[in-house]
Amino acid sequence: MLHLGFSHVSDDDYARTVIAERFAHTPHLDPSATSWLPLPFWITGAAMMALGRSLEVARAVAIVLGALSVAVPYAAMRVAGVPRAASLAATAVAMALPWNAWLGVATVPEAWTGALAGAAMVAMVEPRARAWACGALLAASLSRYETWPACAVLAALCATAAMRGHRARNLVLGLLAIAGPLLWMLWNAHAHGSPLHFLARVSAFRRAIGAAEQPLPSKLLAYPLALLTETPEAAALGAVGAVGLCASPTLRRRWLGAAACVLATMMFLVAGDVRDGAPTHHPERALSPLWWVLVGMGADTIAAAAAHLKDARSRAGLGLLTARAGTGLLAACALAWCVSLPSRWSRAPGETEVERRDIPIARGRDMRKRSAASAEITPCSFEHFALIAAWGRPEDARLLPSLHRPPTAECPLVDER
Repeated sequence: MLHLGFSHVSDDDYARTVIAERFAHTPHLDPSATSWLPLPFWITGAAMMALGRSLEVARAVAIVLGALSVAVPYAAMRVAGVPRAASLAATAVAMALPWNAWLGVATVPEAWTGALAGAAMVAMVEPRARAWACGALLAASLSRYETWPACAVLAALCATAAMRGHRARNLVLGLLAIAGPLLWMLWNAHAHGSPLHFLARVSAFRRAIGAAEQPLPSKLLAYPLALLTETPEAAALGAVGAVGLCASPTLRRRWLGAAACVLATMMFLVAGDVRDGAPTHHPERALSPLWWVLVGMGADTIAAAAAHLKDARSRAGLGLLTARAGTGLLAACALAWCVSLPSRWSRAPGETEVERRDIPIARGRDMRKRSAASAEITPCSFEHFALIAAWGRPEDARLLPSLHRPPTAECPLVDER
C-alpha cells in the first residue's frame, strides 16, 4: 500500500500520532482528553518511549499491528468450526479489501481493532472461546466505539449462559465483556461531569464543521451505502451468508451470534449518525469489524454448499465434469477479483492535491533535523498535525488560531523560536 502511494486516510492519522507523542513525553490515563478512546495511544506511545517519538515509529506500530491482526479472525473461524479452506479464503479476501489494506498501514486503529472485534463476534458462540472473546472486545472497546454493540451482545450471551450453569464464571465474563464501555463512561463522569461527555464532544465538533447538516435520509443510508459501494465483496458475501443461515442449522449455530452483532453494530452506527455522534470522516472505517464477519459467513456458506453439491453429485452419478465446471467458475470469479485489486488499491483516500501532506511532513522533518527548540504554528485547516507529527515535539508547539482556509504549500505558518 505504501509503495502504491498511500499515506493517510485523513488528518486524523497525524493528529493521533501527535497525541501518542505527547503521551510518550508525559504519560497520563486519557492521552487525548477528547472523545478518542485511549488504548491506541497507550500502545503507540509506549513504543515511542522505547524507540523515539517520530512518524516512522507510529507507522511501524500500525504496520505490525495491522499485519498480525489478520491471523486473529482466522483463528476465531477455526475455533467456531469453519473449515480450514473456507477460513483461509475468508481471511485472504477480508485482508485484501482496499479499505482494510489501507487501514492496515495507516496510523489509526481501525484495522487491528476491527480484526479483534470481528474475531470476537465469530468466536463468542463457542463457550470455550468466550473468555478470549471478552478479552479481545475489552481491547477493541477501549479503541473504537463501533465495537460497543458487540460487547452488549456478548454480555447478553454470558448472562444467558449464567442462567444455565457455571453462574460465577459467566457473570464475570459478562462484566468483562462490557468493562470497556463502563470504564470509559465512568472516566468521563469523573473527568468531565457526564458519562456521555464523549458523545457531546463529537456532536459539537460535527455541528461546528457543518457535518451535522446532512438530510435525514442521507444519515439513515450513509453506512449501508458505504458497505455496498466501498466493500461490495463483503456485502455480496454477507448476502450469501444470510441465505446460508436460513437454510442450514449448522451455519445458523455457527454464525447467528456474529450476525446479531453485525445488525446491532449497523443500527448503532446509523443511530449515531442521526444523532450526530458518528465518525466525521469516511464512514467506511467504522465498518471494519463487519467485513470479517460478512466475508466469513459467505465463505463458509459457499464451502458448505460446495460440499453438499459434491455429495449430491456422487449420489446422482453426475460425474467429474460437473464438479470441474463448478470449481472452474469459482476460480474464474476469484481470478477476476484479484486482477481488479491493484487498480482499486491505488485509488486510496487522502491523495488529492488538497489532502496530501508531503510538504508539511518534509518541513517537520527538517525542524527535527535542525533540533528546532520551539515554534508558533498557525494552521490553515488541520494540516499542521502532519508537520508536528514529523517534528516529534508537540509540547514545544504553540498553536495560534486557525485561518480556516484550504491549505496551500505555505501552510501551516511556522514561526520558530
